[in-house]
Amino acid sequence: MFVSAKARFIADVVQTGTVLGLDANLGPDVAAEVMGGVGGENRGGRTYWRSYGLVEVGWYHRQRGLGWQGEHLAVQAHRLEHGEDWLDDAVAARYGRFGGLLMFDELQAELALRRVELVRVGGPESGSQQYWQPESQVTLHVGVEFRPGSVQKVFTAFGQDFTISFDGDHRVVWQQVKALAVMPVERRIRWAAEEAPEDFRSWWRYCARLAAGRTASHDELRERAGFVDLVFWMWEHGLAEGVYTAKEIAYLRAGFVARLEELHPELVLPSHDEVVGACLDHVSEAMTRDDKNLLDAARLLRHGLTDASRFDALYGRRRLISRR
Repeated sequence: MFVSAKARFIADVVQTGTVLGLDANLGPDVAAEVMGGVGGENRGGRTYWRSYGLVEVGWYHRQRGLGWQGEHLAVQAHRLEHGEDWLDDAVAARYGRFGGLLMFDELQAELALRRVELVRVGGPESGSQQYWQPESQVTLHVGVEFRPGSVQKVFTAFGQDFTISFDGDHRVVWQQVKALAVMPVERRIRWAAEEAPEDFRSWWRYCARLAAGRTASHDELRERAGFVDLVFWMWEHGLAEGVYTAKEIAYLRAGFVARLEELHPELVLPSHDEVVGACLDHVSEAMTRDDKNLLDAARLLRHGLTDASRFDALYGRRRLISRR
């Protein structure tokens, strides 16, 4: 069965979450090395992104000299409608020249041969239907209103949680979270049992995600330290209730602590050694996307380690595997 170059390329991106081994969490220097230069540079506030043609990579400049943080990798496949002018040189060197839109049916067939599954999420939004690939953690956008059936975009979604189906009013939930923050632990446990809807898992993940997002933000928040303790408790309670795995919590804690350190350095937080150590304890030999995410979250705290040798060894392996 003939498979077009564009189908092979997009299928590789969907399967791996990378372009030629590059993902959003590898820095600008790696992007330049893989893609053959800096491409078209764009800056807006603390956001910095590059466009190479179809491929875009974006980063966020952390405050207080804490370095960059990856934000997204996108393949703007809709640009293939305009022919080969948009094709990235590095991509063309690997896959050959190609132009014209890729149809979803052809991509689906190639992914099926590779046993790569897509999960449809939500209904059509902004003219496209979205699909999720859980292992590589990318979303695929397929045209519905404009160029129906064509692949429009592949976008990284590291850290997104498509398992949350709870659809409550965030304002109401935030008021509940604020009340929860001042309760003693015993009362929190009773409250969680009393208030929980049928799908406790989805609801608890929604509540904890909202609490963490508001706590680690620029928002004014009285007694922020109390909310930090609450978020840690919500994750641990979720672990006890089977809502989270220990590996998930290690990742969430590292990202949370890094964001708080950046925005609210006055807070007393767990040591970098403790938080990074928990991440490294859960990195497997397989070096899956989840493993890479753990290392990328831990990297945000590397500067505070008393001994970075274990981290450096694992992170070096992560980069080597990604770029093969």
